[in-house]
Amino acid sequence: MNRLIIASLALVSAVALSSAAQAQSNPHAGMSAQEHAAMPAAAASGVITTPADNAMLSAAPKTFTATFPHAMTLKALKLTGPATETVDVQIAAGTAPQTTVSTPLPTLAPGSYSAAWTATGSDGHEMNGTVRFMVH
Repeated sequence: MNRLIIASLALVSAVALSSAAQAQSNPHAGMSAQEHAAMPAAAASGVITTPADNAMLSAAPKTFTATFPHAMTLKALKLTGPATETVDVQIAAGTAPQTTVSTPLPTLAPGSYSAAWTATGSDGHEMNGTVRFMVH
């Protein structure tokens, strides 16, 4: 009987230690689904954009900028504006991967916009996201 109790305690201790190690290596560990869903996309992906997701702007932005956790090349940017009109923004070709990339935006009228972007790393991996913002 004592062996069974000792074996059970050892198993519980091993699981607890393993869980603690996983929690330290995972920045989202211990978060509820609601807390994780409420995190800004930038925090979850490590990408910071200007304009920021859900930004309320008093003036139209002149550029779209993304800062990545490692060097990337911006490959595509598609703006969808009021009345769901879509514009493919021209991206400079042949740029080297960088941690911060920018591209000029067309003149934007007041309204709600989404900017869907795609970027590629030098090793070929791809990242993408969508930023929503409003121009007043």
